[in-house]
Amino acid sequence: MIYPLDSTIEQFLDYIMLERRLSPRTVSSYRQDLISFSGFIEGSTSASFAPGCVKPTDIRKYLSNLQSRGLARRTMLRRLAALRSYYKFCIRRGLCEDNPTDSLAPMKRDKRLPRAMELDDVESLLATIDGDEPLKIRDRAIFELLYSSGLRLSELVGLNLRDYDSTGSTVRVMGKGSKERIAPVGGIAKLAIDRYLQVARHRFSGDKEQKAVFLSRRGGRITGRQIQRLMRAYDIKAGLSQSPSPHALRHSFATHLLDSGADLRSVQELLGHADISSTQIYTAVSRERLMESYKKNHPRS
Repeated sequence: MIYPLDSTIEQFLDYIMLERRLSPRTVSSYRQDLISFSGFIEGSTSASFAPGCVKPTDIRKYLSNLQSRGLARRTMLRRLAALRSYYKFCIRRGLCEDNPTDSLAPMKRDKRLPRAMELDDVESLLATIDGDEPLKIRDRAIFELLYSSGLRLSELVGLNLRDYDSTGSTVRVMGKGSKERIAPVGGIAKLAIDRYLQVARHRFSGDKEQKAVFLSRRGGRITGRQIQRLMRAYDIKAGLSQSPSPHALRHSFATHLLDSGADLRSVQELLGHADISSTQIYTAVSRERLMESYKKNHPRS
């Protein structure tokens, strides 16, 4: 029996949702990517395509179409990955014999340099988060810590009270791959966190016992999405043109350390990178900034 493309896509989506138990968000992403492909294939012929009718040339045309529409390389890679998974499923279920994505040359991912903020912009951002209101005290502690310690947003959100050592000026962080590390907390960030814990945190927790360091307005653990919204609001208030994300503070932490002469291995440890190649990309940022400074300031550049 020949199943049309749309029918087999639904079978695949049921499989990843019910058997592989992927998150609704991931399933939705697969759905969008595969419907995009199905629409392109169906639009290129009057016939209803079955999975086995799709050839490598069809997929190349699809990718070429995406490129001509200006889609980012990252998006194209994701859609190709969705097609690879879908066709592996089709082969296992006997819906087709060959995987048309197998003969495609691997697409190289664009190397994107991390976008670090200028030190003046970091200072401007932090200066806007000022005041004696509990929310402002909390927010100042959050953003001071992100920049001071170079934490990932998920690492900051996951901090519990027992992870913060005020005396030793450190936080214990659970990073990627459940790897634990101890991150230093700078003096200014320490003052901001201590102030938050002493005078503001109880205003959110009330009578509830809550182990998280940073709490939301309602007393639960603050979420990454909430911090992203706060960052956008403070970006606007500070008049920053680039609208950086919270992760930009981590990029800035690494880049500013290297700009000031820190060695690569130390920065690797501070960031919690398992592979130094992940850290080396920041040296390119640092060199780029150095060249910009040279061209701007040297009289004969």
